[in-house]
Amino acid sequence: MSVPEGLEGSGQGLTRRTFLLAVGSASLLVACNGKAPATHAGATPAKRTDGRFLQLSQALTGKSDLDPATAGRIEAAFAKLHPDMHAQFPALAAKAQQVHGAEALLAAVGDARPTALAIITAWYTGSVGKGPQAITVSYRDALMQRPVDDGLFPPTYAQGGPAWWTAEPPAAVRAHG
Repeated sequence: MSVPEGLEGSGQGLTRRTFLLAVGSASLLVACNGKAPATHAGATPAKRTDGRFLQLSQALTGKSDLDPATAGRIEAAFAKLHPDMHAQFPALAAKAQQVHGAEALLAAVGDARPTALAIITAWYTGSVGKGPQAITVSYRDALMQRPVDDGLFPPTYAQGGPAWWTAEPPAAVRAHG
């Protein structure tokens, strides 16, 4: 095999490794053909809503700063796992417009109380459903994290560099009302 003129000893020829990398990359691009990557099994993409579920959630939890994207994921998870509960959302939202206060709303919903409690549970735990079919919609931003979010991160979230636990804990701060 002859080396093209000007490349003798320069080390800038087409190596097998470069060739295989180029062919592999081209094959991957052809195989994908513009397709979007699949979502993680069990993950539910955020769904655009008209805002009624977010308002219902705010009324049930008593929190005015809930994330609209999380609300969309929670609503989509209910639609997938519990369509019977999801069907009760419009009536609950209408009741939330008539009654003020989370406790008063829970007292006024009657037979829909289990659905209202399931919505509250979803916001606090960050998941909808139970067992292997449960859908996690949020972990770090679940309402159960708020009471300690000024000084304690959720398990598995790094807080700082090595030996972060030896530093003085931060002063208590009320970040959420």
